[in-house]
Amino acid sequence: MGEIKKKNLIFIGPLPPPILGESIALKSLYDAKRLHEEFHVKKINLNRKNFENPGGISFEKVATDSLAVIRSMFLSLKLKDPIIYISISQTKLGLLRDCLIIHSCKMFGKSKVVVHLHGNNLGGTIDATTGVINKFIVNNIKKVDIGIVLGSKLSGNYKGMVDRVEVVSNGIPLDFIRKEEIEGKKRKEGISLLYLSNLMVEKGYVELVKAVASLVAEGHSVKLDLVGGIQNESEFQKVKKFIASNNVGDSIQYHGIKKGEEKKKFFLGSDLMVLPTKYKVEGQPMSIIEGMAAGLPIISSDRGIIAEMIEGCGVLVEPTVEELKNAIKYLVFDNEERLRLGKASRETFENFYTEDKYSEKMINLFNEL
Repeated sequence: MGEIKKKNLIFIGPLPPPILGESIALKSLYDAKRLHEEFHVKKINLNRKNFENPGGISFEKVATDSLAVIRSMFLSLKLKDPIIYISISQTKLGLLRDCLIIHSCKMFGKSKVVVHLHGNNLGGTIDATTGVINKFIVNNIKKVDIGIVLGSKLSGNYKGMVDRVEVVSNGIPLDFIRKEEIEGKKRKEGISLLYLSNLMVEKGYVELVKAVASLVAEGHSVKLDLVGGIQNESEFQKVKKFIASNNVGDSIQYHGIKKGEEKKKFFLGSDLMVLPTKYKVEGQPMSIIEGMAAGLPIISSDRGIIAEMIEGCGVLVEPTVEELKNAIKYLVFDNEERLRLGKASRETFENFYTEDKYSEKMINLFNEL
């Protein structure tokens, strides 16, 4: 038998750095062996260097976006019947760029378009546009062949303009943390909490720090590790001053960005994971999936599809100091419930959120087109 002819795929989206949930998910898909076995993949990397102002205008951004539009148009003409896969933006300028890509690829080639929403603000961004720009965006969203969301609750972001919407959850490698490593954890004094995400005010880390400081002042043996990149240095300095002035520097520590084995050590050294996010475009945080893989109970908020993710293996709170304190105390004092939720976390991860399941669903969708 002759060799099966590969299909063409133009892969458009931000790959790391910076390390964000979206870029991690895209890298996972791009690195999938099966993807390259079945497709000729051409990559257009839209990584954002300006992390503090991703939707802002700069000469570099305009140049990068213009080149992305031109290159995607060239590839759609050059390649035979390519699939255009776009991790669709949730900023006005980014969405306009993506719609220009859809427009040019549909006009100049026989392309099928798959857009992947890694958040929960596409609908809001569409509504924030007016006039000719709104009409252009709406007309091109209607040309999308498949729209992907992270959970069914997010389907409304396409506002009924995409005929076919599919749910594909993110995933991480099954062996990111092995079961034996979880079972081999040594019991220690006190309870260790882990916050692992970018340090953004919108992610609720300030309220978490204040909640833990209050618990320590009340005499509870709790420790908080903050792991992630700092988005706003001046805001972080205020938090550092708060920690110092309340004499909780031994209990609340910042460790910077951690990867690989170093990151894994924090998961294995923790008893609870806390992500009290208020982020308006929250979708499906990768760090929560990692916490579930580590067999940790999750304390988080009802943003994006977090509620359906942690149902049965975590506690939902409003991201306020008082609610965080109550949730942490509940799991600090109830060892049996904490261990039960941790076991359920790992089982949920294995059933729904592995990298193989994620990449398999994505590649199957590409093949359908």
